[in-house]
Amino acid sequence: MPDLLQSPPAWWIAAYLMGAIPVGVVLARAKGIDLRKVGSGNIGATNAARALGTKLGLVVFALDVLKAAAPVWLASSEWALGQLADPTWPLAGVALMAVVGHIFPVYLGFRGGKGVACGLGIFLALDPPVAFAAMFMYAQGLVLTRTSAVGSLTAVSSICLCMLIADKPPAYVAAAVASCALIWFRHISNIKGLMAEAKARKAAQKAV
Repeated sequence: MPDLLQSPPAWWIAAYLMGAIPVGVVLARAKGIDLRKVGSGNIGATNAARALGTKLGLVVFALDVLKAAAPVWLASSEWALGQLADPTWPLAGVALMAVVGHIFPVYLGFRGGKGVACGLGIFLALDPPVAFAAMFMYAQGLVLTRTSAVGSLTAVSSICLCMLIADKPPAYVAAAVASCALIWFRHISNIKGLMAEAKARKAAQKAV
């Protein structure tokens, strides 16, 4: 058991399986709702709030954050990967696999959420000040545009930028870049929608 607790691959698998738990789907199913068939079809907190109400949406958000942060916190313990001479790369792997689990969950045929709450969770564990700054950026983006996707992409991009320009461990920078890229990838449909809306508004203004 001690050898297993200090095995990076074992923690990567555990982080993936924990991150893959579809919290929103489970809570919605308890209410007799298939979250994947309502609203945007996304399994994350924003769609959960629309389908289940704000309170349960916040519960989904908190649990999605926790399920990503927990494996990183546990793995960093002195009885686990924290005993390694340089645990940064193994821990970065744990963090990234938690996000991958949420986006590509084995329990749902690898069709999951967009990873924003999990992205926040891993950096609450790896670098709390950066995570809190990202929450501020999300709130600012949401208030200015009234669009959750804009707030989300602003938040994850700010995490990536902070990690790149600050004196952070290269492993954590790599985790930030990789998770940011995945989250942007999962938001392609949102980006296309926002571009289409902007184009429509511009055309309407010209028509006037």
